[in-house]
Amino acid sequence: MIKRFIGINDIKLILQELLIPKESYESVWDIDLETLKEKNITTLLLDLDNTLLSNKQRNLSIQHLNWLQKCKDNGFQIYLLSNNRSKKRVQRAAKQIECNGIYLAMKPFTFSTKQLAKTYSLNLQECTIIGDQIFKDIVLGNWLKIHNILVEPIDKTLSLFARIQYSFERFLSKKLTPQTK
Repeated sequence: MIKRFIGINDIKLILQELLIPKESYESVWDIDLETLKEKNITTLLLDLDNTLLSNKQRNLSIQHLNWLQKCKDNGFQIYLLSNNRSKKRVQRAAKQIECNGIYLAMKPFTFSTKQLAKTYSLNLQECTIIGDQIFKDIVLGNWLKIHNILVEPIDKTLSLFARIQYSFERFLSKKLTPQTK
């Protein structure tokens, strides 16, 4: 009897499917909204902490509010999808943006996102997840097989654990991304 074991190439392919974002940008401001429309994206599921708001900020910056308004003006629906455990923080941001959202979403697990989609009758294939963390935002998008965008964190002065996590995420992403010749 011959048994097939998972080889290193199989593991690499699985990790590529989970960890490589569909697109990546320096910040949300760099995202090409027209390209998203061409991909039939109608809804933006946005991470809050370090994607729209640094951990030190209480309120969204004017620049972020203007960008979010531009998204709305371009016809996008906006929802916050945050792992933050502070309901008050997420509610404050949602009120500023005039959108709905979820706190303690437990990304990358899919149940909160699926519940959000069900509650608001969203077609996940028309959504994109935008966030700053590969292990949470990008893995969630790839598990759900929906478009996702990685942005750099707003605040680069992170805790030791967060710095290690970001460094490891970026290292893996570089190692797993196929090289173009």
